Amino acid sequence: MNFKQWEGAKTLPVSITVTEELVNTYYEASGSSKKASQQVPPALPMIFYQSINVPWFQEQSFTHKDQVFHYEHPISIGETLQCTVSLISVEKRRRFLVLNQELIGKNKHKDIVFSAKSTLLKEAE
Repeated sequence: MNFKQWEGAKTLPVSITVTEELVNTYYEASGSSKKASQQVPPALPMIFYQSINVPWFQEQSFTHKDQVFHYEHPISIGETLQCTVSLISVEKRRRFLVLNQELIGKNKHKDIVFSAKSTLLKEAE
């Protein structure tokens, strides 16, 4: 796949409602004994990718190098967020492709609640 063709692309917005079930699913997957009633985990937005059609992910496998979260407001159970993913840049470093992308969640007032910047690695073809 030519990832460079997707550089600068942004997915369509997807509405994601943060439910206790969603938070508990996240905790179970991470092996935590916490429950949704205690707190919403800071890395919860990573589970949102399951609901977003990201075209440059199609049938691809990546190594997740790092991620950085920034919150303007805490995420609350019951809140519905409009989420998009943007492919910021694609670079070739040695034998790897490095993809930098950003997941953004906005509230019903269109204010940014969080952003999650990720760096993904893939062996260059």
